Amino acid sequence: MGRLLFLVLLAGCAAPTSGFRGAVSSDVVVEGSRFQVYRSGDQAQAVRVNSQFAPRIGPLAGRAAIAMQLVTGCRVTDMAGDAAVLVGRLSCAAAPVDACEVDAVLKGRRGYRMPVVRRCG
Repeated sequence: MGRLLFLVLLAGCAAPTSGFRGAVSSDVVVEGSRFQVYRSGDQAQAVRVNSQFAPRIGPLAGRAAIAMQLVTGCRVTDMAGDAAVLVGRLSCAAAPVDACEVDAVLKGRRGYRMPVVRRCG
């Protein structure tokens, strides 16, 4: 019984939140962070599925944005979440997106805003 409960709990670790249930997922690794990326309309969700010691939200948000852009082909404009689950708003223009170029805003509680900027190379 204990093993079954452990397997059920473990299976939920990479599950999407309610707004992304039923969405197709893609497994992406960016600079050592592994994400399951789900897309629903103009939003994408990156669920970090590997363990990392004390991940900082700034660098992690940049990696998650790259993962979302790789999967969707759209630009991430703003994000919200934590070190485990980040949701990004997508802007899908006709021009192709260079996935390693990120220029987004991480939004938090009480008006917190942090720029998430990454450049290729």
